[in-house]
Amino acid sequence: EGVLTSIDGVAKANKWDAALPPTVAAIMKYKGNYVAAPVNVHRVNWLWINPEALKKAKAKAPTTWDEFFATADALQKAGITPVAHGGQPWQDFTTFETVVLGVGGADFYRKALVQLDQDALKSPTMVKAAETFKRIKPYTDKAASGRDWNLATAMVIKGEAGMQFMGDWAKGEFV
Repeated sequence: EGVLTSIDGVAKANKWDAALPPTVAAIMKYKGNYVAAPVNVHRVNWLWINPEALKKAKAKAPTTWDEFFATADALQKAGITPVAHGGQPWQDFTTFETVVLGVGGADFYRKALVQLDQDALKSPTMVKAAETFKRIKPYTDKAASGRDWNLATAMVIKGEAGMQFMGDWAKGEFV
């Protein structure tokens, strides 16, 4: 009790209710009052690609799951690790989230992973997402287990790997 204070004055002055998505605003409120300030918002569903690695493999940046697996096959054939990954639970889930969004779309993602809707979680779409996720593992290297995310990102930067599923925070490693 008494450890949070309202920052509604700052929120009103900066028009947070108009600027923030309702989901974000709700997270920052307690009993209807803003008690937290937005610092940044990240997205996890990025596919980072090394264009030179794809060029060596005579592959193109994928826009569908079929294209993703065709590109991964081409990279593997060229001797390049298709998917840089760090086998830590949070990285596994980041990849899984990306697959769920890519397979089922935004509405399905929201129902399954935000609302934990049992029908969505038990649906054929979730089965397809799980199957797609499982297909990615053979395209990672054997040393992936426990690797830090930034070391996996470095593999993409150096051309040792062609692609990586990682959030937008990886941009800092590339620039």
